[in-house]
Amino acid sequence: MKARGTCVADEQAAGLAVLTIYARGDLAVCTRVTQVLTLRQATLERFVADLSRFDHREVRGLEHVRGPVMRLSVVASFDGDHELVQLIRFLGRIIDVYKVEHSVHV
Repeated sequence: MKARGTCVADEQAAGLAVLTIYARGDLAVCTRVTQVLTLRQATLERFVADLSRFDHREVRGLEHVRGPVMRLSVVASFDGDHELVQLIRFLGRIIDVYKVEHSVHV
């Protein structure tokens, strides 16, 4: 089993995903997201929580959300498309996560 952590410069990752997660503006949600990331077979490369008050009504699907919305940016390496699908599925099931967007760079 591969130890979780950050990739070494010469390590080859099967895939790299950039995830944008929109959730309720609360650090407890941020903690739940990091818990899911540590339980999956993905290596967390970057994690940035944007707690600024951006206008989330301009994001498709969040027009009717009331209250502050936090934007989390996550870069993770993973071992195949199936793992990415599972990761997105688990992130979408977290309470107070409104939307998960992703782009894949191989």
